[in-house]
Amino acid sequence: MEPTSLIKDIFVNLLIVLSPIYFYQWIFSNPNKKFYKVLAGICFGAASILSMEFPIIHASYGGTFIWDLRYFPFVICILYMGPISGTICGILLVSYRFFLGGSAASLNVFISSIILFAAFILFRPIFHKLSIVKKYLVSFISSILIFALVIISINIHFHLVGLSSSIINSELLFQTAISYILCFLIYTYFTESKLNRLNLVEEIHKAEKLNIVSELAASIAHEIRNPLTVVRGFIQLTKSKVDPTTQNYMNTAINELDRAETIISDYLNFAKPQLTERFESFNASIGIKETILLMNSYANIKGIELNSQIDKEVYIEGDPLKFKQALLNIIKNAIEATDKGNVSVLASFNHKKGQVIIEVIDTGSGMSKEHLQKIGKAFYTTKTEGTGLGLMVTFRLIEAIGGSLTFESEVGKGTKATITVKGAQKDLTLAVNNNQVKEYF
Repeated sequence: MEPTSLIKDIFVNLLIVLSPIYFYQWIFSNPNKKFYKVLAGICFGAASILSMEFPIIHASYGGTFIWDLRYFPFVICILYMGPISGTICGILLVSYRFFLGGSAASLNVFISSIILFAAFILFRPIFHKLSIVKKYLVSFISSILIFALVIISINIHFHLVGLSSSIINSELLFQTAISYILCFLIYTYFTESKLNRLNLVEEIHKAEKLNIVSELAASIAHEIRNPLTVVRGFIQLTKSKVDPTTQNYMNTAINELDRAETIISDYLNFAKPQLTERFESFNASIGIKETILLMNSYANIKGIELNSQIDKEVYIEGDPLKFKQALLNIIKNAIEATDKGNVSVLASFNHKKGQVIIEVIDTGSGMSKEHLQKIGKAFYTTKTEGTGLGLMVTFRLIEAIGGSLTFESEVGKGTKATITVKGAQKDLTLAVNNNQVKEYF
């Protein structure tokens, strides 16, 4: 076979298996909705089918060897879309191979697909925690492993059906391996680039919403706050001069004014240009305990048990008041989300990473993946009364001390909020004699 014809077949097959990238805008915009999971499985499955329909043909030494890149849409679908999409893609792949003819060959493909599915489903959580450079390295190694699996399965198939495997020479092996490596690396590049662009667009939208809220706060918050304060003051002055029934009405009015004051305070938090007016090293262990003590009475009123387990002498750099405010917001949300059960606050120091990890775990109703995606966005809230600004403020406060806030939740099983921030822990052994602090900043 002429080299130009072979190269043409390889590029045609490569373009076919890369075809799902045209649907990435729809697939990755709503990755947790079942419809889009099914759509993703069909798109990647169709790419695998077309890859088999228009294979790469290599002719040498009096024989013809046909191969394709069918497994790469399948593997990418598993890694980026999850088990549901991967299963649909795998079913389409194996079914079409059976349709092409040969139960022995389709059984071979079925076994190979099961091995790849199990391997990449298990590796998927680790893969998404890697840096982009490590992802490319993993893609390179994975392509070699897929190539090895395919060659082994082909040799077994040839042996079972009584065909000679002498046609698989070193030149063919090299060409196949190169096509596999290029395919996986290009697939990873396009997929990661698209995800990065979508994340960037999301961040831009988030920044725009935040800017709108800030402008609203700067323009109207003070003007509204001042007359509300005056009204509240006059109601309090006249409350003692009226009958008990009217006093109850006045108390209700005062409570509503206080609630309006809280909402305005949330807006003002966005208008403040400096989130880190104080930046110092403080004992986070004490700060966490003080915050829990403040929230104990609120938890008791709600009938919720508030538990804690906190490492001693843990230090964070930042504004201690802002840190307490952020933690108080998270604990308050956890208590309000829990009808019965308990809320646990766990604080520990990771010596290996030099990070303070604070977890607030509730046993409430939990949230779906769709709700988790929207959490922290302006004006989004699951509460009947609320503006959705509290968590946005909390995110900003945590970011101001160089930390991150993440949520894990499952419907019916509660929610876990995790604050991760760079910190230090006093070396209790050395502190006895030298009063030294082991730094990780």
